[in-house]
Amino acid sequence: MTSIVSEPVTVMPIERKDGTYALRLCLNQGLLTPGMTRSVMEIMETYPGVTLRATTGQRMNLEGVPKGKLDEIVSTLGVSIPKCPPGVSVCPGGELCKYGQQNTREMGDRLLEVVKANGPYPFKVKSGVSGCGMACSLSFVRDIGLVGIAKGWNVIYGGSARHRAAPGLRLAKGVSDDEALAIIAKALVYYRDTAKKGERIGMMVRRLGHDVVADALK
Repeated sequence: MTSIVSEPVTVMPIERKDGTYALRLCLNQGLLTPGMTRSVMEIMETYPGVTLRATTGQRMNLEGVPKGKLDEIVSTLGVSIPKCPPGVSVCPGGELCKYGQQNTREMGDRLLEVVKANGPYPFKVKSGVSGCGMACSLSFVRDIGLVGIAKGWNVIYGGSARHRAAPGLRLAKGVSDDEALAIIAKALVYYRDTAKKGERIGMMVRRLGHDVVADALK
Protein backbone atom coordinates (compact mmCIF):
# COMPACT_ATOMS: atom_id res chain seq x y z
CA MET A 1 0.00 0.00 0.00
CA THR A 2 2.98 2.34 0.51
CA SER A 3 3.31 2.72 -3.28
CA ILE A 4 -0.21 4.09 -3.58
CA VAL A 5 -0.40 7.90 -3.82
CA SER A 6 -2.98 9.60 -1.64
CA GLU A 7 -5.91 11.27 -3.40
CA PRO A 8 -8.05 14.15 -2.06
CA VAL A 9 -11.44 13.30 -0.55
CA THR A 10 -14.45 15.61 -0.34
CA VAL A 11 -16.07 15.46 3.10
CA MET A 12 -19.10 16.82 4.93
CA PRO A 13 -18.50 17.57 8.65
CA ILE A 14 -21.24 16.44 11.06
CA GLU A 15 -21.16 17.56 14.68
CA ARG A 16 -21.83 14.78 17.22
CA LYS A 17 -23.45 15.00 20.66
CA ASP A 18 -20.17 14.31 22.45
CA GLY A 19 -18.43 17.30 20.86
CA THR A 20 -16.53 15.29 18.26
CA TYR A 21 -17.16 15.37 14.53
CA ALA A 22 -17.83 12.81 11.85
CA LEU A 23 -16.49 13.46 8.38
CA ARG A 24 -18.80 11.96 5.77
CA LEU A 25 -16.92 10.90 2.66
CA CYS A 26 -18.94 12.05 -0.36
CA LEU A 27 -18.67 8.86 -2.41
CA ASN A 28 -20.39 7.65 -5.55
CA GLN A 29 -21.99 4.21 -5.08
CA GLY A 30 -19.85 3.68 -1.98
CA LEU A 31 -16.67 3.28 -4.04
CA LEU A 32 -13.26 4.28 -2.67
CA THR A 33 -10.28 4.43 -5.00
CA PRO A 34 -6.94 3.06 -3.71
CA GLY A 35 -5.69 6.64 -3.38
CA MET A 36 -8.72 7.73 -1.38
CA THR A 37 -8.33 4.66 0.84
CA ARG A 38 -4.72 5.61 1.44
CA SER A 39 -5.74 9.13 2.51
CA VAL A 40 -8.28 7.74 4.98
CA MET A 41 -5.79 5.20 6.36
CA GLU A 42 -3.22 7.95 6.94
CA ILE A 43 -5.73 9.92 9.01
CA MET A 44 -6.53 6.90 11.20
CA GLU A 45 -2.81 6.14 11.60
CA THR A 46 -2.03 9.74 12.58
CA TYR A 47 -4.99 10.46 14.86
CA PRO A 48 -5.71 7.68 17.41
CA GLY A 49 -9.40 7.21 18.12
CA VAL A 50 -10.57 8.19 14.63
CA THR A 51 -12.42 5.24 13.08
CA LEU A 52 -14.14 4.43 9.78
CA ARG A 53 -17.80 3.39 9.64
CA ALA A 54 -20.04 2.46 6.72
CA THR A 55 -23.37 4.30 6.49
CA THR A 56 -26.72 2.95 5.33
CA GLY A 57 -26.51 5.19 2.26
CA GLN A 58 -23.35 3.49 0.92
CA ARG A 59 -21.05 6.21 2.14
CA MET A 60 -18.36 6.19 4.81
CA ASN A 61 -17.84 8.30 7.93
CA LEU A 62 -14.60 9.05 9.70
CA GLU A 63 -15.88 9.11 13.29
CA GLY A 64 -14.35 10.52 16.45
CA VAL A 65 -12.63 13.55 14.92
CA PRO A 66 -11.70 15.97 17.75
CA LYS A 67 -13.11 19.47 17.30
CA GLY A 68 -9.66 20.99 17.79
CA LYS A 69 -8.26 18.87 14.97
CA LEU A 70 -11.18 19.27 12.55
CA ASP A 71 -9.67 21.92 10.25
CA GLU A 72 -6.31 20.16 10.24
CA ILE A 73 -7.79 16.80 9.29
CA VAL A 74 -10.10 18.29 6.65
CA SER A 75 -7.20 20.12 4.99
CA THR A 76 -5.16 16.92 5.01
CA LEU A 77 -7.98 14.94 3.40
CA GLY A 78 -9.10 17.42 0.78
CA VAL A 79 -12.00 19.84 0.93
CA SER A 80 -15.06 20.36 3.14
CA ILE A 81 -18.54 21.10 1.79
CA PRO A 82 -21.79 21.84 3.69
CA LYS A 83 -23.69 18.93 2.13
CA CYS A 84 -22.74 15.92 0.05
CA PRO A 85 -24.29 15.95 -3.43
CA PRO A 86 -27.08 13.45 -4.18
CA GLY A 87 -25.99 9.85 -4.32
CA VAL A 88 -27.47 6.58 -5.55
CA SER A 89 -27.25 3.31 -3.63
CA VAL A 90 -26.66 0.29 -5.84
CA CYS A 91 -26.36 -3.44 -5.24
CA PRO A 92 -23.82 -5.58 -7.19
CA GLY A 93 -26.54 -6.29 -9.77
CA GLY A 94 -26.39 -8.61 -12.73
CA GLU A 95 -22.71 -7.87 -13.30
CA LEU A 96 -21.71 -9.70 -10.11
CA CYS A 97 -24.66 -11.17 -8.22
CA LYS A 98 -26.10 -14.53 -9.25
CA TYR A 99 -29.61 -13.25 -8.45
CA GLY A 100 -29.26 -10.00 -10.38
CA GLN A 101 -31.59 -9.65 -13.37
CA GLN A 102 -30.41 -6.19 -14.46
CA ASN A 103 -27.06 -4.42 -14.32
CA THR A 104 -26.98 -1.69 -11.71
CA ARG A 105 -23.75 0.29 -11.78
CA GLU A 106 -24.13 2.06 -15.11
CA MET A 107 -27.83 2.55 -14.41
CA GLY A 108 -26.96 4.09 -11.05
CA ASP A 109 -24.67 6.61 -12.76
CA ARG A 110 -27.32 7.45 -15.35
CA LEU A 111 -29.97 7.86 -12.66
CA LEU A 112 -27.67 10.18 -10.70
CA GLU A 113 -27.30 12.42 -13.75
CA VAL A 114 -31.10 12.61 -14.07
CA VAL A 115 -31.44 13.53 -10.39
CA LYS A 116 -28.81 16.26 -10.71
CA ALA A 117 -30.24 17.64 -13.94
CA ASN A 118 -33.76 18.28 -12.64
CA GLY A 119 -33.07 19.91 -9.27
CA PRO A 120 -32.97 21.75 -7.02
CA TYR A 121 -35.75 20.05 -5.07
CA PRO A 122 -37.89 20.98 -2.07
CA PHE A 123 -35.89 18.51 0.04
CA LYS A 124 -33.44 15.64 -0.29
CA VAL A 125 -33.83 12.85 -2.85
CA LYS A 126 -32.46 9.42 -2.02
CA SER A 127 -32.36 6.79 -4.75
CA GLY A 128 -31.72 3.06 -4.94
CA VAL A 129 -31.04 0.74 -7.86
CA SER A 130 -31.56 -2.97 -7.18
CA GLY A 131 -30.84 -5.71 -9.70
CA CYS A 132 -33.65 -7.99 -8.49
CA GLY A 133 -36.74 -8.06 -6.32
CA MET A 134 -34.79 -8.67 -3.11
CA ALA A 135 -34.02 -4.95 -3.38
CA CYS A 136 -30.76 -4.91 -1.45
CA SER A 137 -30.49 -1.18 -2.22
CA LEU A 138 -33.80 -0.60 -0.39
CA SER A 139 -35.39 0.57 -3.63
CA PHE A 140 -38.96 0.13 -2.36
CA VAL A 141 -38.44 2.67 0.44
CA ARG A 142 -36.30 5.23 -1.42
CA ASP A 143 -37.64 8.47 -2.86
CA ILE A 144 -36.75 7.04 -6.27
CA GLY A 145 -36.32 3.28 -6.69
CA LEU A 146 -35.48 0.97 -9.56
CA VAL A 147 -36.01 -2.78 -9.19
CA GLY A 148 -34.72 -5.12 -11.88
CA ILE A 149 -36.93 -7.87 -13.25
CA ALA A 150 -36.37 -10.25 -16.18
CA LYS A 151 -37.89 -7.86 -18.73
CA GLY A 152 -36.54 -4.53 -17.50
CA TRP A 153 -37.20 -2.24 -14.55
CA ASN A 154 -39.99 -1.50 -12.14
CA VAL A 155 -40.01 2.20 -11.23
CA ILE A 156 -40.87 3.04 -7.60
CA TYR A 157 -41.73 6.58 -6.45
CA GLY A 158 -42.07 8.06 -2.98
CA GLY A 159 -41.06 5.22 -0.70
CA SER A 160 -40.17 6.05 2.89
CA ALA A 161 -38.12 4.36 5.58
CA ARG A 162 -38.83 7.13 8.10
CA HIS A 163 -41.90 7.59 10.30
CA ARG A 164 -45.00 6.29 8.54
CA ALA A 165 -42.67 3.98 6.63
CA ALA A 166 -44.18 2.53 3.48
CA PRO A 167 -43.19 1.26 0.02
CA GLY A 168 -43.46 3.72 -2.83
CA LEU A 169 -45.93 3.97 -5.67
CA ARG A 170 -45.08 1.80 -8.68
CA LEU A 171 -45.06 4.06 -11.72
CA ALA A 172 -44.04 1.46 -14.31
CA LYS A 173 -43.37 -2.26 -14.70
CA GLY A 174 -40.83 -3.94 -16.96
CA VAL A 175 -39.64 -0.83 -18.83
CA SER A 176 -36.30 -0.35 -20.57
CA ASP A 177 -33.39 1.70 -19.20
CA ASP A 178 -34.28 4.74 -21.29
CA GLU A 179 -38.00 4.47 -20.53
CA ALA A 180 -37.34 4.19 -16.81
CA LEU A 181 -35.10 7.27 -16.78
CA ALA A 182 -37.63 9.29 -18.79
CA ILE A 183 -40.38 8.37 -16.30
CA ILE A 184 -38.14 9.33 -13.39
CA ALA A 185 -37.23 12.67 -14.98
CA LYS A 186 -40.93 13.53 -15.35
CA ALA A 187 -41.61 12.40 -11.77
CA LEU A 188 -38.75 14.52 -10.40
CA VAL A 189 -39.98 17.62 -12.21
CA TYR A 190 -43.45 16.98 -10.76
CA TYR A 191 -41.93 16.73 -7.28
CA ARG A 192 -39.85 19.88 -7.81
CA ASP A 193 -42.87 21.89 -8.95
CA THR A 194 -45.54 20.45 -6.66
CA ALA A 195 -44.08 19.63 -3.23
CA LYS A 196 -43.84 22.01 -0.32
CA LYS A 197 -40.46 23.13 0.98
CA GLY A 198 -38.97 20.45 3.23
CA GLU A 199 -41.40 17.80 1.95
CA ARG A 200 -39.99 14.47 0.77
CA ILE A 201 -41.57 12.71 -2.21
CA GLY A 202 -43.38 10.16 -0.03
CA MET A 203 -44.89 12.92 2.11
CA MET A 204 -46.11 14.69 -1.02
CA VAL A 205 -47.65 11.47 -2.37
CA ARG A 206 -49.50 10.87 0.91
CA ARG A 207 -50.73 14.47 1.02
CA LEU A 208 -52.05 14.47 -2.54
CA GLY A 209 -53.10 10.83 -2.71
CA HIS A 210 -51.76 7.94 -4.78
CA ASP A 211 -54.43 8.24 -7.47
CA VAL A 212 -53.82 11.95 -8.01
CA VAL A 213 -50.06 11.45 -8.35
CA ALA A 214 -50.43 8.37 -10.56
CA ASP A 215 -52.80 10.25 -12.90
CA ALA A 216 -50.45 13.24 -13.10
CA LEU A 217 -47.52 11.02 -14.06
CA LYS A 218 -49.24 8.89 -16.71
